Order: sequence, then structure tokens, then C-alpha cells
Amino acid sequence: MKITFSVAYIIAFISLIFLIQEVHDWSHVLTANWLCGCFGTKAFDSWTFCDHCEVSGNILVLAWLAGPAVNYILIWIAWSMMSRRNSGGTRSVGFSILFAANPFVNVLAAIGGGGDITQSMRMIFQHPDGKNHFTVAIASLFLVLVLTVPPVLKAFSMAKTNAQKFILIPAFLILPNYIKMLFVTFGMSFLLKQGFFQEEVFNGTSLLVLIWLFLVAVLVLINYKSLSNFIRKKEKRGTLRI
Repeated sequence: MKITFSVAYIIAFISLIFLIQEVHDWSHVLTANWLCGCFGTKAFDSWTFCDHCEVSGNILVLAWLAGPAVNYILIWIAWSMMSRRNSGGTRSVGFSILFAANPFVNVLAAIGGGGDITQSMRMIFQHPDGKNHFTVAIASLFLVLVLTVPPVLKAFSMAKTNAQKFILIPAFLILPNYIKMLFVTFGMSFLLKQGFFQEEVFNGTSLLVLIWLFLVAVLVLINYKSLSNFIRKKEKRGTLRI
């Protein structure tokens, strides 16, 4: 495959990382609101149940699963888009969606015994005395790997050169998490703590959070075409091949 970086692509891809993270968090919040009948808080890269939630027990696991469900649905949509039957543009968009969904961070979280999937599995399967704590953690890691590895291998199979296999793919796996941490966990969260647009639009959600969601969505829409131009088919011996 032939890679074509551009400023528009970099803006689109980074904005897509942020947009998927926002949809992930909003899925948690909206599901919690549906279960509890009230809104909790929504900041950057964090959310809570509302203080007066009267629902308890395993039903709350739905709120924990709602976020990763967004990521894994996108990851497997990306897997489908990267099929050799599709055009180069479709495969290019699929490749970008896959890594913008930040699959590697889910694996790292599960390896460390954390993450939404592990939390959900503990709520459902862990014994009150915690004796099966390790078993639940291993099962969670296995589930995350099953959901994550095949699409990543599909992307890896698209790479033809050593530079693409051992530099490009690892960079796309690792960098999205650091980009999110730099801009969101530290940058936007810092601005919120400093009082920038801190006024609540509705309970638990500041104006800055909504401005950020609107901004990244607009940037993705404006630069979307560049996502389909990142990977191009190149001509070789009279045929078009990836």
C-alpha cells in the first residue's frame, strides 16, 4: 500500500480519536441516565453516575459496557471496511477508524487488570470474597484480545514494506493514547479546572465539554475526505494492488 500523509489527514485522524472518545464517554453517561433517571457528571475522559441513582446491582453493568461497545463496534466495522473486496478509499477509512478507536489501550488496561470490560466482568462474575479475582481478570483479557487482535492483524496484512509493518503500524497503535492524554487528559481537563467555559449547560456537564465535542465533530466532517486518501492503490505490472 502507498501511504500519503497530509495536514488534512493528520487533523482528521487526531480529531477522530477525540470524537470516538467523546462518543465512548457519552454512551456511558446516557446509558447511566437511562438506568437511573438522572444525569451524572461528564468531564473530559471521565463520567459518574448521578448521586440520587436508586438502581443498584448488575443492571449497572450496562452503563459500563456502553462505552467499550462503541469502540468495539467501530473496530469491527473497520475490519469489514478493510476487506480486499473494498476500494482503496474504503480500506483507508477503515484503517483510520480502527486505530482512532484506540484498540491497544484496551489491551493495556486489561493486562493491568483495569478497563471497562474488566470492571463489567467483575460486577457480573466476581465472587463477594474476591477469590476468583485473577480468573475474572484473565477471562477479561482474553475477551479483549479476541475483540481486538483480528482487526489489527487485518491492518497489519495490508502493510507491504518493513517500514509499514514495524514503524507505521506500531505508531498507529501506540500514539493515539498519548495524543489523547496530551490534548484531553492534560490539556482540556486543565482548562476546565482553570474555569474556562465552566458554566453548566445541564446538570454535571460544562459548556467547554460541549464546545469540544462540537469542534472535533466539525473537524472530522471538514477533513473526512482525507481519510479515504491516506492509503492508495498503486499500479504494478498493469494491475491495481494494495
